[in-house]
Amino acid sequence: MSDIKDIWLYANNIIRSSRQMINEGLNPLNLSSAEGNILLHLFTQSHGVRQDDIVGQLDISKPAVSRALESLEKKGYVNRHRDSSDRRASRVLLTVQAQEIRPKIEFVYNEVYAKAAQGVSEAEASFFINLFCRVSENFYKARSAVKSQRGQDDVE
Repeated sequence: MSDIKDIWLYANNIIRSSRQMINEGLNPLNLSSAEGNILLHLFTQSHGVRQDDIVGQLDISKPAVSRALESLEKKGYVNRHRDSSDRRASRVLLTVQAQEIRPKIEFVYNEVYAKAAQGVSEAEASFFINLFCRVSENFYKARSAVKSQRGQDDVE
């Protein structure tokens, strides 16, 4: 009989396999999955995004986001500018070059999504999404409680 511990095994496999497939698909564009994930996220934003917001929205460490953005900037896909409302923050903007490869990047991700969806009904996908959402929320609450406790320990 399966139990909640099996989620860890399968989620880890899903993440590892999808990252490998995305890396393979993005390789001809000289992009990694980390860079692709950031570009894909930026494609959904109407205006430039603060670098710190990318960290929070994608739940990626600041150093990892900084490295990926530095690489994307060198490749000509993003520009970083100081935020006019907060001079300490950087705002990330897509370049024309990034918009030109957008269809290719979206194609790679859509292929991975299609492979993941094979043989999965809408009801199963909905159940799966709701389940993972609850597990994610449980982890978020647990992490928040630990952070809160650490903050109280610092005060004492």
